[in-house]
Amino acid sequence: MPTRPTKIERFLRGATLSTLLAASCVSGAPHGEAPSAPPPAELLAFDLQEGQIDNHFFRRGHIAAHLLTTSGVSPRLIVAFPAGNMGIAVWFDSLPAPVELSVEGDVAGVERVERPGVMRGVSALLASEAPVLRVHRVLLGSVRTIRDVGRDAEVPAWLGNDVEAFASQRGAAIAVRRTMLDGDHHLELLIEPQDGTTAALGDDGGIELAAGPSGLRVRVTALSDEAPLTPVPLEELVTERASDDPRHRQALAFLAYREKLLAGSWRFLTYFGRDTLLAVRMLLPVLEPAVIEAGLGSVLDRLSLAGEVAHEEAIGEYAAFMHLDSGIPGALREPVYDYKMIDDDFLLAPVAAEYLLGSAAGRERAAEFLSRRTPGGDTYAEALARNVALVLHLAAPFAETGDPMKLIGLKAGTKVGEWRDSQEGLAGGRIPYDVNAALVPAALRASARLLASPLLGADAERAGRAERLARAWKDAGVFFRVELPEDEARRRVSSYAASLGLDAAPALASLSGTLSFPAVALDSEGKPIPIMHSDDSFVLLFTEPPPAALEEIAGRLIRPFPAGLRTPVGILVANPAFAQDPAIQRDFTSAHYHGTVTWSWQQAMLAAGLERQLGRGDLPPRARGALERARSALWEVIAATREASTRELWSWAFEGGCYRLVPFGAERLHHDESNAVQLWSTVYLAVRP
Repeated sequence: MPTRPTKIERFLRGATLSTLLAASCVSGAPHGEAPSAPPPAELLAFDLQEGQIDNHFFRRGHIAAHLLTTSGVSPRLIVAFPAGNMGIAVWFDSLPAPVELSVEGDVAGVERVERPGVMRGVSALLASEAPVLRVHRVLLGSVRTIRDVGRDAEVPAWLGNDVEAFASQRGAAIAVRRTMLDGDHHLELLIEPQDGTTAALGDDGGIELAAGPSGLRVRVTALSDEAPLTPVPLEELVTERASDDPRHRQALAFLAYREKLLAGSWRFLTYFGRDTLLAVRMLLPVLEPAVIEAGLGSVLDRLSLAGEVAHEEAIGEYAAFMHLDSGIPGALREPVYDYKMIDDDFLLAPVAAEYLLGSAAGRERAAEFLSRRTPGGDTYAEALARNVALVLHLAAPFAETGDPMKLIGLKAGTKVGEWRDSQEGLAGGRIPYDVNAALVPAALRASARLLASPLLGADAERAGRAERLARAWKDAGVFFRVELPEDEARRRVSSYAASLGLDAAPALASLSGTLSFPAVALDSEGKPIPIMHSDDSFVLLFTEPPPAALEEIAGRLIRPFPAGLRTPVGILVANPAFAQDPAIQRDFTSAHYHGTVTWSWQQAMLAAGLERQLGRGDLPPRARGALERARSALWEVIAATREASTRELWSWAFEGGCYRLVPFGAERLHHDESNAVQLWSTVYLAVRP
C-alpha cells in the first residue's frame, strides 16, 4: 500500500502541478507544437554567518525570504519576508548549555496555490544536538511587531495563533497559523519532524521537539500570502564599473525591488527614506539609472504635503494595527508614514541634484523621470519643488539671525531625529551636528542648482535666495566646536582608557597641542555635548571644508581610540572619552547601538568623502598629505573587517592586549542586534580604494 504523502510534500507537489498547468495554458503556440516554457526565474541564494547567527537568503520569482537561526543558550528561528514586511519568529526556552541550531542542505522555495490567493515561502531542514527544544514563544506578524515584542515582552491579545497537530508520514507534526487583523491575509508555520524526532503539542498549546537517534531534526516551512514585490535582476542592478564583489551584489539584489529599496534584513525589511537616499548617493557612480530612479521615486512618492521625506513606512499588518489602535482614518491597510526625522528632509535635494544635474544618464532621463506622478497625482517635479520650498523655509530663521538656537533642532516631543536615532544616540542633544554643519548647507546649494535649472522652472530669484541662505549657513559648524588644552585632553584619555582596561599609551602618544573636535550635538541651551564622532563623513561628502578643518578631520581618523576614533577593527561612530558626565559615558559603550561601535556605511561614507576632497584642486600640500594618511589608515581597517562589511554594525572586545571584532547582538548585554545585510552597507560596490 503506498504511503500517504506528507503535508509538505503535498504542498510541493501542488506547486509543481500548478506550474505545469499554467504552462499548458499558454496561447499562441502553433497547432501540434508544445508551448515553450517561460524562462526560469533568477535564483538568488546565499548564506552569511554573523557570530552565532546563520543567515540564509532566498529569492526566486515571486518568492523572497530571509531565514536565520541563532545558536547558543537561547536558540531562535526567524523567517522574514520582503513582501509586506512580514515575518515568523520562534524562540526556544533557555538552555543550561549552548547548543547549535543550523540548517542542513539548501533552503527551498515553496508556492502553494489556494483560493483566493497564493501562499509563498521557504522550507528548510533544521538540525540541533539538543535533546529537547521547547518553544518559548511563536510570533506571526509584521517584522516591526516581532522586533518590538521580541522574546520576552508582553504579547498583545490580538497576536494569538491557531496551533494544531496533524498526522504526517513521520509522525505528529505541528501547524501554527494566524489570520492578520484585516481578515484577508495569513501566515503559516509548519513543523514536521524527521528521522525519529518527535513533535508534541501540550494541552496549553506549548510545542516540544524531542531528538531521535540521529539528533533533533525538523523540517520547517514558513508561508505568507502577501503580494510580492518585483525584484531587480542581478544583471540590471549595477554597471560594469561596479566592484566585482559577489557578497555585496547579492546583498544589494536581495534588498532592491522595482517598487522601493529595502533598508536591511531582517529587522528593517522595508522602505526607509534616509537609508535609501544615502545608499543611492554613495552607489550613484555604479547604479543602473532604473535603480536610482526606483530609490528616488520611492522617496518622492511618500513626501508629505509640506515636502517632508518619510522616514519609515508602516505597511500591511502593522498599518492595520495603527489604524485600529489609533483611529487613523483610511483603509485598514493604507500605509502610514513617519515624518519625525529631520535629516532626510535635507538629503533629497543633494541626491536629486547629483543625479539629475550631475550625471549624464540623469540629465538625459531627467525630464521623463520628473514627469512621473506620485500616488497623490503630483508630478515628481512638483513633489521635489515642495521639498526644496521646505528646505528654504526651515533654513531662513538661522540665516536671518545667526542665533545658534535657530539652528535645525529635533521636532518638539521627540528624542530622535537623525541617523543616531536610539534614545541615547545624541546624549540628550537637541541640535545635531550632521544636519546643521553639513546637510542644511548642502541642501541649500543643491536647491539653488535645481531652481536655476529648467527642471524646476529656471527661477533665478529663488535660486539666488537659496545661494544667499547657503552662504549664511557655511560656518554653522563653529557653534559645535569643542577645544581642550593638551594636559586636560591627556587626563581624560588616561582616565577613560583605564575605565575600559585599555592601554592608553598609543592614544596619548598621538596627542599634541590643543585638541579640537565638533560636538555630536548642542543641548537644549545650545551648549556643545563633547562626544567625538564620525559624522565628519557628512561634511566630507556634502561640503567643501577649509584646509585646516580637513586636517583636524584627518587627525580624528588617524589617532587611536580613545584619543581619536580608530581601532584595528573599525572606525568608531562615537568616543565619549572627553565627556565629563559619567552617565553619558555609560550610554556610549560597545554594547550601545550608537556607542563605541563601528557602522559599515559610516566607514564607506568617510572613504567616499575623503576621495571627494582629494579631488579638489585648491588643497595645500599639508592638507592633502593629512587626507592621504587618513585614507590609508581608513582603508587599512576596512580591509581588516571586510568579512563584516555587509552588516549594519559591529562591536569589539579588548583581550590580551588586542582588539577583537564582536558581532553586534551576539552578546546578551548588547542593547540591540545588527542586520546581516544593510542597504547602505552595500555601497562598497562603488566606494573602493
